[in-house]
Amino acid sequence: MKLKNYIKLGMGLILLSMLQSCQEEFIPETSGETSYVVEGFVEAGEDSNPTYVLITQSVPFFSEIGQDVFSNLFVNDAKVSVNDGDKTVDLTSLCLSDLPEEFRDEFVSQLGIESDSLEVDFCIYLDIFDEITREVGRSYDLTIEIGEDLITGSTTIPTASILDSIWFEEIPGDPIDTLAQMWCTIQDEPGVSNFYRYFTDDGTGAITAPFSSVTDDVVFDGQAFEFPISKAESPNAEFDINTFGFFRVGDTTTLKWCTIDPEHYDFWSTFEFNLNNQGPFASYTRVNHNLDGALGIWGGYAVDNTVIVVEK
Repeated sequence: MKLKNYIKLGMGLILLSMLQSCQEEFIPETSGETSYVVEGFVEAGEDSNPTYVLITQSVPFFSEIGQDVFSNLFVNDAKVSVNDGDKTVDLTSLCLSDLPEEFRDEFVSQLGIESDSLEVDFCIYLDIFDEITREVGRSYDLTIEIGEDLITGSTTIPTASILDSIWFEEIPGDPIDTLAQMWCTIQDEPGVSNFYRYFTDDGTGAITAPFSSVTDDVVFDGQAFEFPISKAESPNAEFDINTFGFFRVGDTTTLKWCTIDPEHYDFWSTFEFNLNNQGPFASYTRVNHNLDGALGIWGGYAVDNTVIVVEK
């Protein structure tokens, strides 16, 4: 028996050695060339956000990012315009320092920008006077000029698929009187590929996307589908496995349910896969983009906002 155990151990060590010898070190390309990163959205629906665009610059993979580097990432001198099919609207550059200090936190939280950004004076390109016609079925072309560099992108706002009902139930496992799980039902349109993303109040007043915020309708095409909704958590909140994803009874919360087009879905699906797929055995997935001349996303949302009191 001892001899067999030694043989098994020896074979295991040999196999492990072979596996290790087959591994190749992966070193990312570091050409030093700077890329632009764009995050811009156009929304249609009641209480939807104004159209806005954020532009930053990439940094080399092995760079050490300090406060000085972070401050210089934002591009504040671009020319940004959006064509809604009828007209072209130039977006206005609005810098954080232009706002009274007491309004800055509310401003960034309304747009879903993390509050950490308040530490840097950045500029956002905004349709201040709401000149862009924002409605479902339209396409929107984005053009960004930065010196001699040109960035373009296009997105659509698809027909909205509205939730049929929203309610709360006991949380899984041992019940906790102060917490509840949100549930929803949607009647998916048959024969049409639909793509969805959602946001919730994160408890600080900001409307934030959870860790896994997108889905398609592959498994419930044309059906009435019932599913749970996880509460988004503030990036600065301490993780608590007992409360994570649940809503506090008595609170008034907001669910922002959005219908998006396939390219918009592909960006968030690959982005969130990389974000959630961490660890030494994780596989690398390239994030899909819908821009020419830059990385990032120019996305349309058909928005349905529901404000609801958490009750079981």
